[in-house]
Amino acid sequence: MSAEHCGEDDSAASDTIPSQRNCIVRRRHFILILVVLLAGLTGSGSAQLVPAQSQRELKFGFTPVLSEPEIWAEFEPLMKYLSDAIGQKVTLYIAKDYGDLRTQMENGSVDIGSFSPFAYVDAAKGGKIRIIAQSIIEGSATYRGIIIARKDSGLKSITDLKGKRFAFVDPKSASGYVYPRAMLIEKDINPESFFIETTFAGSHDKVIAAVLEGRADAGAIYDGALGVATRSGVAVEKLVTLASSDPIPHDAIAVRIGLDAALAKRIQLALIDLDKSEAGRRVIANSKKKLTGHVIAEDNVFDVVRRIAKIAWK
Repeated sequence: MSAEHCGEDDSAASDTIPSQRNCIVRRRHFILILVVLLAGLTGSGSAQLVPAQSQRELKFGFTPVLSEPEIWAEFEPLMKYLSDAIGQKVTLYIAKDYGDLRTQMENGSVDIGSFSPFAYVDAAKGGKIRIIAQSIIEGSATYRGIIIARKDSGLKSITDLKGKRFAFVDPKSASGYVYPRAMLIEKDINPESFFIETTFAGSHDKVIAAVLEGRADAGAIYDGALGVATRSGVAVEKLVTLASSDPIPHDAIAVRIGLDAALAKRIQLALIDLDKSEAGRRVIANSKKKLTGHVIAEDNVFDVVRRIAKIAWK
């Protein structure tokens, strides 16, 4: 397509003005057609780029179950594995607390989240995340919450904790708050009046430190935290377990609602195939948490956590 030549005809000077007007009209029509065509091309190009969400950097968030240095050491290799597996950069985000991960996923700042069980149950109520997998630790889909004290404290059972200082992890931690609270309620113990002081340490390693250093007489953690602490050189042999909870499902991995479905599927497949490649097996071999893989999970896996939560606040 081309515009007709517009110029003055030296042999017809009297027709110069009308012919210029016609020329201008033809040019305007030509430019208008070009604009429409270009808009169509641009529109089709941008339509192809929409799932190129598929090319922007993704953020994978984690609740602070470990100290920040331990979280970086534990999960950076997983970020590298995922980036290579799905062909898109995945970076690590460490949530400020257990509730922050929900906030960041709901506002779209974080795309994938690894939630501790109760933090997942709480976040799922908002309807803006969707579970795609569950972590498997040391070959198991469940773990237990435990209550610890120093061996030299003389404490032998939960009833010995009356009037003592107690350290929880976070109000949205299953093993670090919800389950031990339910254990107390089921023994007709009111957590608000039973202890002389309660604190939220923020992470499991900080609860262990508080008990070992005498800032708390006892505390609630997940059982695997002792193994992680041992591998970090912490003197956990000085601790004793006073009580243990029922089994708790391991962490839920969810994507935000609105993430491209094909991309979410690639992430899910990469996670459940972790143990099937050399790169994935290296992630497993270096895991202090003893991560052994992931399985596809449904929301109803966490119904048991919902039931325990009802006991904890009845």
